[in-house]
Amino acid sequence: MSQPHMALPALLDAAEPDALRAALDAVHAAVATYGEDYRTLLQEVWTHVRGRPVDPDVPQ
Repeated sequence: MSQPHMALPALLDAAEPDALRAALDAVHAAVATYGEDYRTLLQEVWTHVRGRPVDPDVPQ
């Protein structure tokens, strides 16, 4: 799967009228876009969901 081609669905999914569906679909497409480095993306997502910064040196 082409990573650059997966970026467009992430943007389009973010515009869905159902906010939860939009967020989940956008994250799913973004994970595909990130490829092997998807853990970095998910850590960033969780940082925003939790509303506090995550220290990468501290085990979660």
